Amino acid sequence: MTSTLDHDVKAGLQERLDAAHDMARAAGDILRHYFASQNFSVEDKADGSPVTTADREAEASIRSAIDVAFPGDGLLGEEYGESEAQSTTGYRWVIDPIDGTIAFVHGVPLLGTLIGIEYDNAPLAGLIEMPMLHERAWALRGSGAWHQVGDAKPVQAMVSTTTSLDQSMVCTTSFDYYREHGYPEAYVALGHACRRTRGWNDCYSELLLCTGRIDAVVEPELKRWDIGAIIPILQEAGGRYSDWSGQHVGDPGTPRGIASNGHLHDELVHLLKAWG
Repeated sequence: MTSTLDHDVKAGLQERLDAAHDMARAAGDILRHYFASQNFSVEDKADGSPVTTADREAEASIRSAIDVAFPGDGLLGEEYGESEAQSTTGYRWVIDPIDGTIAFVHGVPLLGTLIGIEYDNAPLAGLIEMPMLHERAWALRGSGAWHQVGDAKPVQAMVSTTTSLDQSMVCTTSFDYYREHGYPEAYVALGHACRRTRGWNDCYSELLLCTGRIDAVVEPELKRWDIGAIIPILQEAGGRYSDWSGQHVGDPGTPRGIASNGHLHDELVHLLKAWG
């Protein structure tokens, strides 16, 4: 995706994205410690989703680093909400310390930390950190998307070239989420339309999409911290994001989302817009 940003805004985003790498590494150390020991408490939040000691410590670590380095920035995190002070810089951080807490609790390593950076509420930079897989992807609007495994040299991330839904591999979440939100038929329709569907969900599926290993991700339930970091990476890798009706393009505030390689997007919208 090509776009022109004000020079000072882009420089500010780059400075923050560079810092986000260090924040993600520190959070990853916390998560690996708890994942290895399995010695953490688990509670249910008001919405029924789990939260662990590790979620809270990882987010606290990131928030502390932001407060020190960028004290005028806004901040939204899954576990501690919106910062009381309004942004005085125009920048806002959007954090999910563990995207995939259920996986974490069950000892499944397909979880990650998401750090998104907005300017004037637009998602312009983001980072996905997969601490158990030692894999990460990141992007800044207009600078391409990048993928790194371990200590290898980063390579440019690009979406797949699949052009037909009946030849695609699409990831989505479990049937439970579709049923709970009143559109189980959408889950069935998706399964019939695609060549293959898989349940590698949370940010791992989005990482696979941004690096060309799957073709689309369909999300029936989202919060801003679930997708804010993903959108700039996906767009810079050549993909598209919208709600199920094809509207709110690139908007992290959508309650349901389609993330695709771009080629399949219109087909997926046509399939899902009845439930959009």
